[in-house]
Amino acid sequence: MRALCKEPRGREDIVRTTTWDKGKYLTITAVTVVVVILDQITKEIIDRCMELGHYITIVPNFVDIHYIRNTGAAFGIMSRLADGARLPFLVGVSIVAMLLILYLFIKAESGRKNYAFSLSLIFAGALGNLIDRIWLGEVRDFIDLHIYSLHWPVFNVADSAITIGIILLGYELLIVEPRMAKKGTS
Repeated sequence: MRALCKEPRGREDIVRTTTWDKGKYLTITAVTVVVVILDQITKEIIDRCMELGHYITIVPNFVDIHYIRNTGAAFGIMSRLADGARLPFLVGVSIVAMLLILYLFIKAESGRKNYAFSLSLIFAGALGNLIDRIWLGEVRDFIDLHIYSLHWPVFNVADSAITIGIILLGYELLIVEPRMAKKGTS
């Protein structure tokens, strides 16, 4: 029977786990607060200082501030869906996605700081856009990256956090973890 039970953890392991958990939750809290505040402040500045549809060139043929409102999801997907169905669907999907991210975050193993940070960025970005969706029924976008007439879809700070979080998460899952697993089996 003793072989089936785990060895009792020493005080050092308990302290390390507790410290990691505190740091992990501090990470998601700090990242969320910073990203959401920065996202909402920049959107509010654009909303107050620009008219919808107008743009200001920052770097010719590369960066513009172009104020638009996106009623759909990423890249305007679903923007043509009927108003009565689109908003509840997008809010619901956002909430489910955020709950999934929180679940993955809570389950993150000790020491997976990059994984926790990437999930924090994705969560914070989703929350920033969810706030717009709930209060305005649409998301305010304003960063327009392009090379001459080839434009990336207009986005905002929350979208940037989501994108950076996804890139970091992909790096962690596709490159770092396989390397660590390979070292563990060597």
